[in-house]
Amino acid sequence: MDFEGPRRYSQSRNFVGGVKRQPQAFAADVVSRRPSYYAPYDNTMKKQGPNKFSRNLVWTSKQYKSPDQANGSSTKPKPPVLGRGCSVSVSSSRKTAISDTKKSVCCKFWIAGNCKKGEQCQFLHSWSSRFPGLAMVASLEGHKNDIKGIALPQGSDKLFSVSSDDTLRIWDCHTGQCVHTINLQAEAKAAGSLISEDSWVFLGLRNAVKAFNVQSSKDLHLDGVVGGQVRAMTVANGMLFAGTSSGTISVWKANTTDSDVSDPFKYLTSLEGHHSGEVTCFVVGKQLLYSGSVDKTIKVWDLDTLQCVMTLKQHTDTVTSLLCWEKCLISSSLDGTIKVWTCSENGSLEVTHTRRQEQSVHALCGVHDAEAKPIMFCSYQNGTVGIYDLPSFEERGKMFSTHTITTLTVGPGGLLFSGDKTGNLRVWSLAAGTKV
Repeated sequence: MDFEGPRRYSQSRNFVGGVKRQPQAFAADVVSRRPSYYAPYDNTMKKQGPNKFSRNLVWTSKQYKSPDQANGSSTKPKPPVLGRGCSVSVSSSRKTAISDTKKSVCCKFWIAGNCKKGEQCQFLHSWSSRFPGLAMVASLEGHKNDIKGIALPQGSDKLFSVSSDDTLRIWDCHTGQCVHTINLQAEAKAAGSLISEDSWVFLGLRNAVKAFNVQSSKDLHLDGVVGGQVRAMTVANGMLFAGTSSGTISVWKANTTDSDVSDPFKYLTSLEGHHSGEVTCFVVGKQLLYSGSVDKTIKVWDLDTLQCVMTLKQHTDTVTSLLCWEKCLISSSLDGTIKVWTCSENGSLEVTHTRRQEQSVHALCGVHDAEAKPIMFCSYQNGTVGIYDLPSFEERGKMFSTHTITTLTVGPGGLLFSGDKTGNLRVWSLAAGTKV
């Protein structure tokens, strides 16, 4: 079976450099989109270059000097105005005697806004280090608690985010302003997950899933059985999968037969009796769906039969994130490990490499850099995000946050969105990076 490369992002409005896209029904939008980087057993992966059809959003990565670089001031740097960038390169004037350890740690006094050492400080006065072209270009403020999902749907200039503060916020990509806030608490519906697929936005709630189309403005409450709080969602083979706190996975099928498409989703089934705890994450590879859980296992599901064909049991704590790259499945866990799984001769998946950290791992994200080389972002408990080459796992750089980053989402045109446990939502530019 052939697999498409990474999907190209287009837009339905007249933005400079964009592609005008006509509204489409969900049946045409939600189709099988399993690029080769999601195929553990696929040998056809080709390195992807920059996304030449990416949206011309106002977020850019022009060089910008922080206040203490510009005038020696020790004041805390303010988030840059949208349309500017924030330089993240480490100053070349730092003394060579400073240890590598100190150079890779963000100054806590600088974060608090009261470092008096300026350029003489032995620690970083930057939100990232050593990765050329990486810049934090915007900080979107408003959420008060853990970010549960970030989505930038196709055909829209609005960014969606949802938090455990029970609000859904919609941000204007041109101004960085929150243009709409939806109070989910008023509906007694706690938010647990948010994703987008083409022009659709899916919101996972307690015992419910809602869908909104940014082109047609269709707003739906999906019929079907949802066994608890929705914690993870994904789309594959024209189906929407929602993993819940009870360990079940609810499945809807895209309606591809009715010309009316007034009911674009048909509830299909619920995958039960396999995970004994909350479903935390999904990833799709080839004809397989992988689900991670607090029960410390990864289940492998056949997308044709929807049967569980394998259970992986090497983690000793909650599986937090999954990523497929070439022939490998990569998993992270609160047990402080990142494991690489490959297919053995007998067809089973076996761990071929374990990277042990001194702290829990919360999120994984894969992209291609400006030179089309695959890299992986790994979020750790202490607020740092390691950036590694694949498959060598050689460290390329780091990102920093004041709190644990729990959500990493790749956007178009080399954008990366991060959300942490206190509600901080940041927009990063990866220069010309594209999704892995």
